[in-house]
Amino acid sequence: MTRKVCIIGGATTPFDYGPSGWENPENGAAECVREVQEDVPEFHLRDVDLMVYSHFSVHFAHQLAGEWIVHDHLGLVGLPHFRVENGGNTGGSALYAAALAIMSGHHDVVGIVGWETMDSVSQSQGSEFIAMASDIRYELLVGGIYPIYYAAMANKWMRENRVTEEDVAAIGAKNRNNAMDNPKAQWYRTEHRHITVDDVMGSKLIAYPIKKYDCCLMSRGVAFMVVCTEEYARKVNPDGYVTIDGIGLSSCTIRAGDRPNYPAWAERYGPGYPDMTEFGACRQSADFAYRMAGIDDPLHQIDFGEIHDAFSTSEAQIYKALYLTDTDGVAQFLRDGETELTGSIPMNPGGGLMGYGHPVGATGLMSAVEAYYQLCGMIPKKHLSKRTEVPDAGCGIVNSHAGTGTSISNFILRRCA
Repeated sequence: MTRKVCIIGGATTPFDYGPSGWENPENGAAECVREVQEDVPEFHLRDVDLMVYSHFSVHFAHQLAGEWIVHDHLGLVGLPHFRVENGGNTGGSALYAAALAIMSGHHDVVGIVGWETMDSVSQSQGSEFIAMASDIRYELLVGGIYPIYYAAMANKWMRENRVTEEDVAAIGAKNRNNAMDNPKAQWYRTEHRHITVDDVMGSKLIAYPIKKYDCCLMSRGVAFMVVCTEEYARKVNPDGYVTIDGIGLSSCTIRAGDRPNYPAWAERYGPGYPDMTEFGACRQSADFAYRMAGIDDPLHQIDFGEIHDAFSTSEAQIYKALYLTDTDGVAQFLRDGETELTGSIPMNPGGGLMGYGHPVGATGLMSAVEAYYQLCGMIPKKHLSKRTEVPDAGCGIVNSHAGTGTSISNFILRRCA
């Protein structure tokens, strides 16, 4: 049994590193639920028949089964629930699980709450916790952390694709500047300034070629979303829902260095792909989502994207994995500003992880919430102006990403009318 999956509402707390106006995940979840109820007065929490919780690491909150506390605080005793954890793709995986629950016919209204409190530790300790999602018996023992892994991938990828440091620095500037009209975004709430490619290039070197402003923001934050049947959507929010027309979830090796000549990828895409520089899981999950949604020309059928920009370089690599460009054209694609607000397919108009923030369990949901706002014409209400509104947006892609491309999800969202 397969049914259409819809989103009727979503919200986030402000993302920040430090005081954010909410004390703990359960209070943040309640704030998000309240905002959705204000946007959709006919939605009631009692209509929910399943809760999915999205939380990456118990290390940050020092609390096992934190979803029990959030569930109890929301007064949902008796309602089935479970927690999803899948690295940086935790939010996307939770949305995937919720969509499957609706498609199966077993549930009609599913709530998703995601969170992370990464400011409970120092940033160096936070980097160590995140690095524990690599193989602790090997990489972590020799000091491996994710900026190093991505830098190694990026260095080779940029050389092979004739992409310069300035080309990818433009992404870091773009996403932070997009966040300047978004009061929930961490960049808006902290440094709050427009930056240039020169600012990115001049920022502190983290791991060549990645610099400080090429990196996402460690954050605390909570997100909430309601996924449901089209029957329920038409009942409670007939003029303000979107459909999830395509879903895809795929996996790859933990270590990028294990990917060259990997038999499973060679069978799908031919020899040489994805090597250690491309995201095979992104391409395959996009294939699944595109096929389901009837997308055969993504550059011209998709109007915008909210995608996982852990680093400027990884966003650039994702463009290729999503079939928006190829090896011969990617450098010019970047230089032509195709993913700027004025380009053919704006990417991360909400700010992305570099502008909005990256509290891991909430991040994929934040991306989906921002895409929902775009498709429902809510950007002027949720942002400070229409500057980051994509005109006449009818179709968007949401991408969530874990590890060095170890788990990646893609979703195609469309405006309901």
